[in-house]
Amino acid sequence: MSRKWDAREAGKEVARNTIKKLKVPPDFFLLFSTIHYEKHGGFEEFLKGIWEVLPEGTPLIGGTVAGFINPYGCYTRGVTAIAVSYPNMDVAIGFGKGTKRNPKKSAKKCAEMIKNKLKNSKYSNKFIFDIISGGLVPKIPGMGRKKVIKGLTSKLAIYLSNFSLFIFQKGVGREEEVLNEFSKYFNDYYILHFSSMDDGRAMSNYQFLNKTVETNMIVAFGISIDMKMSVNSSLNLKEIKKFDVNKLSKDGRIIHEINGKPAAEEFLNLLGWPEHYLDERLFKRTFFYPLGFKKNDEWIAEIVGIVPGKSITVLHKIYNKEMAILSASGKNLIEAVRNNLSNIGCENSLIGVISTCDGRLEALGSQVFKVQDEIIKFFNNKPFIALYCGGEGAKKPHENIKYGNVTFNTFILKNK
Repeated sequence: MSRKWDAREAGKEVARNTIKKLKVPPDFFLLFSTIHYEKHGGFEEFLKGIWEVLPEGTPLIGGTVAGFINPYGCYTRGVTAIAVSYPNMDVAIGFGKGTKRNPKKSAKKCAEMIKNKLKNSKYSNKFIFDIISGGLVPKIPGMGRKKVIKGLTSKLAIYLSNFSLFIFQKGVGREEEVLNEFSKYFNDYYILHFSSMDDGRAMSNYQFLNKTVETNMIVAFGISIDMKMSVNSSLNLKEIKKFDVNKLSKDGRIIHEINGKPAAEEFLNLLGWPEHYLDERLFKRTFFYPLGFKKNDEWIAEIVGIVPGKSITVLHKIYNKEMAILSASGKNLIEAVRNNLSNIGCENSLIGVISTCDGRLEALGSQVFKVQDEIIKFFNNKPFIALYCGGEGAKKPHENIKYGNVTFNTFILKNK
């Protein structure tokens, strides 16, 4: 890792520290940074620093995060990376641009690149880690970028939401559309998903692909290997208030009516919140009270995104109009970590990568160090990184991919 402020110097330091213990050049390099380098040299300079140290031709993907945990601590500023060298492994990288404009096309391109490169691999255990550009708050004429939009402008915001996605690629990330298409190609694979984001403002996010800085795309790396592996996903929130959605947008992401009343008004009523809570801080307040619906008898949690007028926008498509307000607490968020790691068998792990929700980071605050304690206890000095992102998901072989918010998802490689 590096905590240096200058982008290029941080790039050099993190690359040097990551590969110094490897006896041979890395077979792949995963790189994750907080957004602040955008204004401290820029991400182009950041990657130049990386490639001053990293051996030419090393497959590299990564992206921006809200924060991260590694064996050294918990951070909301800096950069972390993890690299692997191993002889009995084949590696492939894929990408697809325009995820907000054409999610299926970008998913198909990325999937075919990886599938074609690994089709002749002799190793039977297969894994993909994908990074997709997360949601971005669109710019409303005369208002700028707001998460709570009031008055007549709110109707304009709803009307222009699809226009903004297709023309400017600002709005919801459409990750579930990308993932549903992408995962069709990888029935027998493990998958760990991560949505790149900034510091929670949802103004910008970036994906790293070898020597380039990108946005609004999916980047992914796949491996075929002779090692065992596991993926596990945990939510562990409590249902507190049931409700029915009576009116939903065609794309399934904007709730107009709850229990026969305007959605935002009834949401406040169900929680006993005053009307002045409909402000720019609502986004962070709802980290403790996400909305949820059941899919395949499992809860899918959704953090409230934008509130245009009396409607509520969520980050993924709603598939079940029988919904509930869920409750997050320090206790059940920590228990989700403990349950996840105890069921995945970390005692045999060689390396771990975790994708988890920025909402968990915001909700836990300083208690996030308890998460680090739990991870270290289970991993027992093995290398790992936990990434706080804007949307997360996981898939086991021959199962459907699961995605949403406020989850904790772990991938590990194990001894043979």
